[in-house]
Amino acid sequence: MAKKDFKLVVVQGIKGGVGCTTITSNLAVALTKVGFNVLVFDFCKNNDLRLHFGMGLDRFEGFHKSLIENTPWLNSAFSDKNETVFFPFGQVPHTDLNSLNSLDPNYFNDVLNQIDFESKKTIVLVDYPSYSSMSDCYFNLDFDLKLTVGTCEVSSYSKLSTKFRTTTDQDLFVINRYNPENKLESDIRTLISTDLIQLKLLGVIFEDEFIHQALAQNTTVVDLNEFYKSSKDFYHLAMRLNASLFDENGV
Repeated sequence: MAKKDFKLVVVQGIKGGVGCTTITSNLAVALTKVGFNVLVFDFCKNNDLRLHFGMGLDRFEGFHKSLIENTPWLNSAFSDKNETVFFPFGQVPHTDLNSLNSLDPNYFNDVLNQIDFESKKTIVLVDYPSYSSMSDCYFNLDFDLKLTVGTCEVSSYSKLSTKFRTTTDQDLFVINRYNPENKLESDIRTLISTDLIQLKLLGVIFEDEFIHQALAQNTTVVDLNEFYKSSKDFYHLAMRLNASLFDENGV
């Protein structure tokens, strides 16, 4: 594969229910607002990422749906009001999901090679299912960074502790839905800080009611109001991701 003119970032929850889709969508919009070209691909068969980008509930087209049906996958692109380009998974009948296994393992790399990236400040985000292992998946992802999302719950921390021991240079972590007023969460947050050197912990997202309010309106909290505490956390996350991906020359 030729030298890439984009950076590929995979976002995956340490377990189900930690808010990986919320992280992906809000991070994408924050990155767009600070000047990046952003493409987002949904790899989760529940097809929920679209709900954060204002896509109508009556629309069922999608990236994987097109691949399975052998129709032009570019037609499934959706652009929100910020010009964040989003490719939903699509509504795929359960009986057809096994067809994904018949795709060439390099299909996603081939897909990206077909896109004309206009800027070297392009970031491609992939919302990856927490229930799948990247070591035995049916496709190859030539990613630059992998963001593992967890929470300050006991079960999440247990899984994170195991993951901490097997990190690589491409691994970074995000803690979602943090409530500092909860003593247990505060203690676990301290443990996480002890386990991880600061450079590995990309950011912590504060939990507030506005995140739920944004989802109810089919948008992101970053779009709802950029001055909310959680919105500022996502902007901080975007800027730290920029520093992790690009040097001072933008390379």
